[in-house]
Amino acid sequence: MNNDLDAKLKAILDSESNLDADNPDDVDVQSIDSDDTVDTDEEIPMDNLEVHQTNTLTEITQSLAVLLELFEKHISGNQNQVQMFDKMYTEMKDYKESFLLEVLHKPVIHNLIQLYDSFVSLESQLTNLIDENSDNTLSNELGQYSRNLQNFRFELEEVLYRIDVTPYKDSPDTLDRQLHKTRKVISTDDPNLDQKVAEVHKIGFYWREKVFRPEDVTIYRYVSSTADSENDNSGHSTDEQKGK
Repeated sequence: MNNDLDAKLKAILDSESNLDADNPDDVDVQSIDSDDTVDTDEEIPMDNLEVHQTNTLTEITQSLAVLLELFEKHISGNQNQVQMFDKMYTEMKDYKESFLLEVLHKPVIHNLIQLYDSFVSLESQLTNLIDENSDNTLSNELGQYSRNLQNFRFELEEVLYRIDVTPYKDSPDTLDRQLHKTRKVISTDDPNLDQKVAEVHKIGFYWREKVFRPEDVTIYRYVSSTADSENDNSGHSTDEQKGK
């Protein structure tokens, strides 16, 4: 009997040991080696960090350069468009002014200026008559006529102003080929009078700050006394040859 009892007790102990081996809760956690864990907060070396920052700054600089180039191209394109528009506007304006001048204004302006010249001529004639008859009772009537003509001329100037035509105010006393038209030349031996305006026959007019009609003038031209004597001598020699 004792042998049977011992066999039963051994069987019970063997079964308990098998249960302990199959239980996962009895695993020793401390048996896991700490060296096998992964460190997620691994530090980046300083050299690599500086290289990363340098590359980032380079990329930003390149991007800004590209944006700046695009911006300058856009601004340049807008400026070219503005310049082209201004040029086209100026050309159209010049064409319009030329058309108005040649087709519409020019004939009218010419007629008005001729009427203006007539008033100036009559005023000059009346002034000469008044000077010749200063002691005569006729001078008073002539003076009244002269003042009336002057008023008519002023009214005509107002009409010319309305169509952008203005008479010369401060005309130069020396010949200017853009402002003057020479009708007559007077020889002089004074070099200081050379190219000076001796007389104004018809005043000049502007149309929109451009010369519409140049001033009609007589000017002096310097001729040296040596040239005069040579001309005289050549004239005498010619006469003598003819006499022979």
